[in-house]
Amino acid sequence: MASLYGAGGMADRTINLPFGTGKVEFRLPARIRACVLAPKHGEPLKSPSEEITSLLRNSSRPSLESFCRGVKRALIVVSDRTRVTGVKVYLPLLTDFLLDCGLNEDGIEILVATGMHTPAGMQTLAEFLPAEVLGRFRVSEHDCNLQHAHCRAGRTTRGTEVYLNKKSFETELVIITGSIGLHYFAGYRGGRKSILPGIAAFETICSNHRLTIPGDKGFHPACRNGSLRGNPVHEDMVEALPMIPRSFLFNTITDVSGNIVNVFAGDSVEAHLRGCDWFRKEAEVVADEKADCVIVSCGGYPRDSTLIQAHKAMENVSPVLKEGGSMIVLAECKHGVGSNTFMSWFEGKSLPHVRQKLVSNYTLHGHTALSMMEKLSRFRMYLVSVLKDDVVASTGLVPTTSAEKALEEISSKSGRELSAFVFPEGSETLPVLRGE
Repeated sequence: MASLYGAGGMADRTINLPFGTGKVEFRLPARIRACVLAPKHGEPLKSPSEEITSLLRNSSRPSLESFCRGVKRALIVVSDRTRVTGVKVYLPLLTDFLLDCGLNEDGIEILVATGMHTPAGMQTLAEFLPAEVLGRFRVSEHDCNLQHAHCRAGRTTRGTEVYLNKKSFETELVIITGSIGLHYFAGYRGGRKSILPGIAAFETICSNHRLTIPGDKGFHPACRNGSLRGNPVHEDMVEALPMIPRSFLFNTITDVSGNIVNVFAGDSVEAHLRGCDWFRKEAEVVADEKADCVIVSCGGYPRDSTLIQAHKAMENVSPVLKEGGSMIVLAECKHGVGSNTFMSWFEGKSLPHVRQKLVSNYTLHGHTALSMMEKLSRFRMYLVSVLKDDVVASTGLVPTTSAEKALEEISSKSGRELSAFVFPEGSETLPVLRGE
């Protein structure tokens, strides 16, 4: 296998991979031919304050300064704690810029886009939002289940009734922030996702996400990582964007340490597409052929904060794993599974049963469960985490205490030389097979 190293007398190798807020070390036996596949990363911005302020002032696509002329009220939509966006760096710069453009403090409000996630509360907000912003401006969290907090914005051509947080209609300008990265059925994060699902009502989110499953045969082929053309979920989200007042996009791209490496700003659709193109060039790694085994870290916290978040890394790397191969997932899951309803989807239900149930009664966590079950039907999957063994085993994943222990089991069962890919940042890596 091209690009793999090991075997032929090489010594064992020691690998360190992100796990929660730290790292885990394991020994990779010399008999396993292995290759580390990681995204390219641009250098962090040398002077974030100067570079971001310059972009906001001088972007010709158009600039935020031009958007702010005559505006008295602006709503800044920010991502919740599950996303690494560099918010502590850019949000104070953004609010200061708005003040310089003539807005008053009471004319600036911040709304945390939670989508279907449970609102975290002010104590948690204080952990990931900058203190100088929390103490100065109105900050609130979206709650998709509060019917009175939404109003109807319109209907998409695919039939999605769009209900959005009322705050987006009580302002003159919506500034959409967040980070661009891979998404396993919307193609990419960022951009339009901060609105739908970010600040949308529960039924609106379900209607949009249900487009991933057009029937009981499986997922729509265009609903996958890095795919926008013909992706009904993405296109439906884009249709919802013009339903809010004037919007301006500010999206970052971050490295594994959370440093901002690039920023895209301007028109909410065009600037996002530019960012996606740049991100793909950084995230895409090419494999000559599939491997017998993949060892994947999500990239640390918060990407591995829950099992549901960790699933994204599992999905990302699965295209380069042989059918019947083994996947070893390193995900701390310090916040547990991620949903009170997620585990119920694994209780004695078959793949056809879950597919049919989702067609008639879609839920996002059911979608994630189905996606995980489909991979479990093709691969043997091990999980290194802090979750209890019985919880892990009830999903079909194999609980293990270390990558080394899992590798020993895989090697002993195989009885032959194995090939492996190691992914230090599985949540932000787009592996593709050469020629595809």
